[in-house]
Amino acid sequence: MQDVDEYDELPDDVERGTIGSILFDEKEDGEGKEVPFLSVHNEPVGFKSRKRSIFIPNTPITAKIIKYERSVTTHLLHPYLYTIELQHGNFTWVIQKRYKSIQFLHQQLKLFRATLMIPFPTEKHRNDRENFKELKKSGENEEGKSKTALPRFPNKPEVLIGYDQIDKRVEQLEDYLNKLLNIKLYRDHPETIEFLLVSHYSFIKDLGDKGREEFIEKQTGSMQRSCDCFGLLEALNCCGPCSDFCTYNCNRWKKRWLFVKDTFLGYVRARDGLLRGIVLFDQEFEVASAFSNVRRRDKLQILNLQRRLLVKCDGSKKRQDLSNYIKETAKKQGYGFTHDNKYSSFAPKRSDCTASWYVDGSSYMSAVADAINSAKEEIFITDWWLSPEIYLKRPVLRGNHEWRLDCLLQKKANEGIKIFVLLYKEVKQALGLDSNYSRNTLRKLHSENIKVLRHPDHAKSGVFLWAHHEKIVCIDQTIAFLGGMDLCYGRWDTFEHRLSDFGGIHCSTCSFPGCYFPPEQPKWTEEIDVFENLMSKETTVESFDVNPANLSKEFIDRETSHTQIQTRETESKQKKESLINGNINFINNEMETPREPEEVKCDTPELERKTFMQRMSECVSGNCFSAFSNEVPAEETAEMIMDEVDSKEVNHKEFERNDSRDELNAPPVVYWIGKDYTNFLLKDFCDLDSPFQDLFDRTKTPRMPWHDIGVMVHGHAARDVARHFIQRWNAVKIEKVKKLHFYPYLMPKSYDHFDPPPKELTDPQYKVKCQVLRSVSAWSAGFLNPEAYEESIHRAYLECIIKSQYYIYIENQFFISLARQNDLLKNRICEELCTRIVKAHAEKKKFRVYVIIPLLPGFEGEIGRRSGTSLHAITHWNYSSICRGSYSLLEKLKEMGVENPSDYITFHGLRKYSEFHETYVTELIYVHSKLMIVDDKIVICGSANINDRSLLGSRDSEIAVILKDEEFVEGYMNDEKVPVGRYASSLRKYLFAEHLGLLSQCHRHDSGDRIGYRDLVDPISDDFYTKWVSQSNNNTTYFEEVSTFREFKAYCKEEKLIDTDFESAKELIEKIKGHLVDLPLEFLKSEDLSPKLTDGMTGLMPMTLWT
Repeated sequence: MQDVDEYDELPDDVERGTIGSILFDEKEDGEGKEVPFLSVHNEPVGFKSRKRSIFIPNTPITAKIIKYERSVTTHLLHPYLYTIELQHGNFTWVIQKRYKSIQFLHQQLKLFRATLMIPFPTEKHRNDRENFKELKKSGENEEGKSKTALPRFPNKPEVLIGYDQIDKRVEQLEDYLNKLLNIKLYRDHPETIEFLLVSHYSFIKDLGDKGREEFIEKQTGSMQRSCDCFGLLEALNCCGPCSDFCTYNCNRWKKRWLFVKDTFLGYVRARDGLLRGIVLFDQEFEVASAFSNVRRRDKLQILNLQRRLLVKCDGSKKRQDLSNYIKETAKKQGYGFTHDNKYSSFAPKRSDCTASWYVDGSSYMSAVADAINSAKEEIFITDWWLSPEIYLKRPVLRGNHEWRLDCLLQKKANEGIKIFVLLYKEVKQALGLDSNYSRNTLRKLHSENIKVLRHPDHAKSGVFLWAHHEKIVCIDQTIAFLGGMDLCYGRWDTFEHRLSDFGGIHCSTCSFPGCYFPPEQPKWTEEIDVFENLMSKETTVESFDVNPANLSKEFIDRETSHTQIQTRETESKQKKESLINGNINFINNEMETPREPEEVKCDTPELERKTFMQRMSECVSGNCFSAFSNEVPAEETAEMIMDEVDSKEVNHKEFERNDSRDELNAPPVVYWIGKDYTNFLLKDFCDLDSPFQDLFDRTKTPRMPWHDIGVMVHGHAARDVARHFIQRWNAVKIEKVKKLHFYPYLMPKSYDHFDPPPKELTDPQYKVKCQVLRSVSAWSAGFLNPEAYEESIHRAYLECIIKSQYYIYIENQFFISLARQNDLLKNRICEELCTRIVKAHAEKKKFRVYVIIPLLPGFEGEIGRRSGTSLHAITHWNYSSICRGSYSLLEKLKEMGVENPSDYITFHGLRKYSEFHETYVTELIYVHSKLMIVDDKIVICGSANINDRSLLGSRDSEIAVILKDEEFVEGYMNDEKVPVGRYASSLRKYLFAEHLGLLSQCHRHDSGDRIGYRDLVDPISDDFYTKWVSQSNNNTTYFEEVSTFREFKAYCKEEKLIDTDFESAKELIEKIKGHLVDLPLEFLKSEDLSPKLTDGMTGLMPMTLWT
């Protein structure tokens, strides 16, 4: 018998192919490249296919036998077990093989080589023959043999190899494997790939180490809790083992390729290479023997919060090895997810992260647009509401739609970027979000690369009251944006919070005063002088120097939810109609119920509604008026002629005109196009499939400004945000589209490597510690245990309140929490605030709490009417939490001995005043932020409101981050120097400056009662606190005098000062500074605002809907 086996050459009659060399040459120029992460989304290929792309290009594989074990008793013919270490690029892994496995591989390759001599009439076989011939023509190897020849294989049986010969056998096998793996034709053969235990997920750098891979058998039904025999076992009160026995025998076994990565494992169907499941390591992750029954001890059970896998391996040793490997991986690389984390969060604390903050939609959406534009692999988006036609950067000039969300996503999809969108599926009878329209619109952009799922299916899941409320944009699993802002209508705004937007045209041949270009939002720095330089630039429009606030009783007309003062020259109204007139229906609040209002102010009759283009055509015969100018000469607008467009024909193309057209015919410059111009207290949204058509007359109705806050995190924290999205996406896929393979499972990236943030993100980035928090449960995250939930946001809020030293600053859409333990509200925010204030009072220490919420909830309707029942319900719970009843915060503080709670805590809202057609109007600024800042060191920001819906975990799904500064500067607390965090303090100072009107004022060093920039340094000093309260009081209307509906109606009918003495009214208005106003704690205090059965559907809804 020959010691080695050599195979003959291929006959010369094999045709020469046209494909290049199939021999891997280590001397080939160029270093090996990485396998891109985007390849995980490639079209799946079956394991037997020769088209599989597995290895890193131009990178050799080396094999070294590092260990051998001899066991004659159990393996008589093949006593040696070889441990082979393989190296491919930066990847190293170990396999264990016996001689018979290597011999079997050699025989399969000999058979494959022999088949190349037979010209089978298949394209696959023809290509193999052509490649083989090309390799043969390429020359000889170093031993003078043809490059098509298989390496020399040792044929001597293992049983004849003694201890004195084993070293030589090891050398022979090493040599064989290294030469074999150097020939691409044989290396890429399916038998070689299976021998090496590799797959198309093995060498993707962003997935981490290669991990362990092998074939297993998996039992079907991994998402089921257990088999119940159609309810019979439960009805008969059968025990757990009976259910397990039924589960084991009822479900089928399927062969799957299992791969284990650093923080998850997955399995693939070998027949077509399709990824069939992902199991994330989490706090419930467990690997154990399947059942106690001895007959089933070869089985392995893998559990996590979402899955229950039952697998079996080829032999007990492989089962034990696999079990040990998974446990070790979960214990080490997956430690942050498998062990208890602070606040019981799914994610651990992360150090050395970078973060940015964004106040108001302008800066946030601009950064989101830049990030999306920089995406290279994946884009994850989840929103409560998403409007595809929203413009992320404004103003929109001359038909440039590059930064419209749908256009931007389509552009990235055309580049091959994979985009995944999760939308909340609303109850149509309650909300008019029309998520179906959003889904269909996005799908049509690029069906292959844009995948959209909606959740939940209400009838199937039984979930009618709760919502997916997260707002996430995650790019390449490397940077993540989150906070309170959906990418939808009404959210884009600037710190100026304009009340009007009539549009204008700016072109090179004429100067149009109505075209106003807003300054970039100022960036805050720690040095006050730098900040003052940034703020010293005067605004170009004087009408916006007047900041929002309420004046006095004489100025308010709340009958239409805003103050609209009659102009003294009514005859000029016809000449100054808006460019846009139509119909709008806007939903702002996540829980509102749309209805046809009994009375909607300023809504023009149906026949009088006109499109943007029709209004533009009217400029020819009249004056075009702009909110950003006092006068527009008629001769300057005479040239602005545009073709009339019938309102029924308004569609996306209306704003997609060719840039080559005459600039004079370009669309006007507007900031809020179509349905983006909103005032949701007056009108809800409808007809969302006509995005560019207004639904009320913007010349008569001011918009409602929107104040919101978002954050961006980079690095580990962004990976955690992506992991949350992936967990939710995979759960929804299994629940809704498990068998639709064009909706893929998603895989989390490894935490070993991060690309730097895109250079387009120029906002300051701060070094912070970060932890991702969330509220999720079985319905929202697909947990198997119906009682499982996570409320880490709530826990973080409570701990930060308890451990606060100097101050707490809160901005939130709601403030619903009682100060005593009760059966109505379960969250403990007010309870801990009360305890902390009482502690400060007892210790006689300075401690401040600032709370800013909307002056009115964001529900359509009018106070005192049936259309306002939803508004009444939220108002009832807000005031019950703050000041009304023994369970309220202020009443509890007084009971605990705090005689004057306002020394410690103040409640505020935001309001804007502005010129509007030579008169003045006012509107509340809707506060939608979900923010808490503590001691200038800690920030919690996300999507969670202060109510049970957001905080308890079992209701709405939410996400947030807690950010703790790692870089500090010198600050002051109560006139004492203390270190303050750069991130938290800069955000707090910016918000204070915006609310106090310092961002748009040219004065810097005010004295006396007026606040200057230097006052913002110390947020708890008596001097600053007094000025803060004083300015808020000066800006506040006399809402507190209105205690009943009767008084409110009489109040609305009173004659206004603006009608009797315009100049005096104007002087008072000019004294308003900033947006800050007092929350009217006495407003409607004598009315019972709680929902009643007589309130129709509102009264029939459970209390939990509002709390």
